[in-house]
Amino acid sequence: MSNNKKKTEPKKNEPVNYDELRKPWIQKRTGYIVIAVVSIALGALTAAQIIMGSGDWGRGILWGVIFAAMVWLVFFGMAWFQTMLRGKPNDTQK
Repeated sequence: MSNNKKKTEPKKNEPVNYDELRKPWIQKRTGYIVIAVVSIALGALTAAQIIMGSGDWGRGILWGVIFAAMVWLVFFGMAWFQTMLRGKPNDTQK
């Protein structure tokens, strides 16, 4: 057995800058584009699955649109919920 024990130095606790953590990691425009692509893709997938399963084009398109709209509803709902918790970000610099 080895008696060589590595000494681990305790890490210094650096102060956390919460303002840096609250900054968005992608731009708003990029987020809208990603949500648009995802909602269209999931809506088309939902519509295709219903059309292939039942053959009813009307119901497939209806549920595809509803599912795509629900993606946007969740996106804006979570954005609203975040503003309720944290308030609107202050973009003006002091």
